[in-house]
This record gives sequence, C-alpha cells and structure tokens, in this order.
Amino acid sequence: MVIALGGCGSDEVEAQSCDPGERFNPVSGRCVEDMRGGSGEGDAGVDDAGVDDAGNVSDAGEDADVGGNDTGNLPDVGVVEDACALDMNLESDVVCEFYAHSASMLYLIDPFRLTIEEVRSVPEGLFDIDTHPDGRLFGITAEGLYRFDAGSESWAMMAPLSGLANPNGLCIDTGGQGYLTSYDELYTVDLESGAVALVGETGGGFSSSGDCVIDKGNTIWMSSAPRGLFQSDDELVWLNGDTGQGSLRGRTGHADIYGLTAAWGILFGTTGDGKLLRINSTTGTADELHDFGDIVFNGAASSPAR
Repeated sequence: MVIALGGCGSDEVEAQSCDPGERFNPVSGRCVEDMRGGSGEGDAGVDDAGVDDAGNVSDAGEDADVGGNDTGNLPDVGVVEDACALDMNLESDVVCEFYAHSASMLYLIDPFRLTIEEVRSVPEGLFDIDTHPDGRLFGITAEGLYRFDAGSESWAMMAPLSGLANPNGLCIDTGGQGYLTSYDELYTVDLESGAVALVGETGGGFSSSGDCVIDKGNTIWMSSAPRGLFQSDDELVWLNGDTGQGSLRGRTGHADIYGLTAAWGILFGTTGDGKLLRINSTTGTADELHDFGDIVFNGAASSPAR
C-alpha cells in the first residue's frame, strides 16, 4: 500500500497486521496502541512527561525516537502526490488524508473517498492544528503550543503562548514559519519557543472565523466571520503576510468554517456542522463535498506539501 500525505519519499509501505489492542497508523507506518476510544476530556492524550512547571519540554523528551528521524520528522512513507485528485481512481491503494479535529478527537479525512477515521483524543481547549512541511503536526490552545507525535500518537506541550486573547487559527508556510490569527489580527509564532509577534490588523471589518491556511504559493487565506446584520455565511479573505492587511476574495455560501486545508493543490474547508467543503480560491465560493453528520470540526491541517 502506498501512503500519500504530501511529504517526500518513495518507499512503499506494505499492509500489515497488528497485535490485539493495536492498530496500524498509516501516517507513521507502524502498529501503535489503539487509543481511539479516548474521551478527550481533561488532558487525556497529552503527554506531560518531560514538561516542567513553565510548560517547556525537556531535551530528553524531544530527542526520543518515536517513529521519526533524528530531527523528530515523520518518516518517508511512499508519497505519490499527483495520484491524489478529485478524479483519482478510488479503487487504487493510494491513501490521501489530512488531519482535522473536534473539541475531543483528532481525525484523518480522505476528501476523495469521503471517509473519516478517529486517531486520538486532543488536548483540552485545542483551537486549531497545522502541519509543518517536514510532516510534524502542531496545535494551539489559549495557553500553549503543542506538537503531536504520530509514532506514539501522543501530544506534548512545546511552549506557552502569551499575549493573545483568542488564537483560533494556526497556519505554517512552506518555509516552516508559523502564523496565528486572533480576531482581526495576524501574528507570527516561533514553532520552537512559542514567541509571538504582531504582524498587523486585517482591517475591513474582517475577523477570523476559526482558521487560516497557507497554500503552495505561500498565500495566506483566512475564513472570516459574517459582516453585517443580513449576512450569515463566512468569507474567504487573503492576508498580506507582511502587513496583515486583508482583502476579500468572496463569500463562501457556508457558515462556521472553522477548518481550512491546503492539500494536493486544492483548498478544503471543514465546518462546525460536520461538512467538508471545496473552496474556490478565485471566487471564494465553497461547494459541499460531504456531510459527516454530528461532528463539530474545530480545525484542520494541510498536507505537508500543500
């Protein structure tokens, strides 16, 4: 079976059986403990080992070999990125998935086969997630910056966040620079130290509905909450990475777009009422691809190669 998550590499990962109580993780290519039934309440699923009182992770915790290489990156898992497309052969063995999450659960979504899989519970109060180009998955809460280890399927707090009222959007550019959206402001965030710096205000009455995303061309997109008494749908807004200034691309036709994903050259959205959308970045219009029912999506991550 070939795993395609938009990273790099060409090795094939053969399907394998796992021991009782384990499941095969297609992201890491390993059998891991099956903990998908976690409730996500409290800090279940958050690995506090190696975290001091200030919320910092010890060197030993960062250097542990948990399914990645020496830098903590995900292993190469046989990427065939050009096989992932809306007109792909759905009978093929190629898997094209991205992460999304609710208030309690991390998911893998296949936007072409329209399937969803539970992965692991998430830290309490998780606002958003995004994937670094090297494959590492990061997340943010009001208090801190987290990293997810796909090999052990555990979360670790990397650093505290401070000075932000409501950092509800996290996006990472192709060079590994992190950005946060908070109401009508855009910030940069250091993904190692958690240090944040204001880029600027979005202006135009734009305010983050729940996510930002950066595509292959390093364009920053934000889902913006409705403006005006008679508008109920979110808007797609382009943000200037140097100034934070926003520019309207168009109305989406859908409300509560709390997750944005750039994957395989396509812009996807996930909503608070369980919908998966395809968003036209030229007009801002979004088309519904699937309704996953009662899942309240709080955020989503891009594929590493966008």
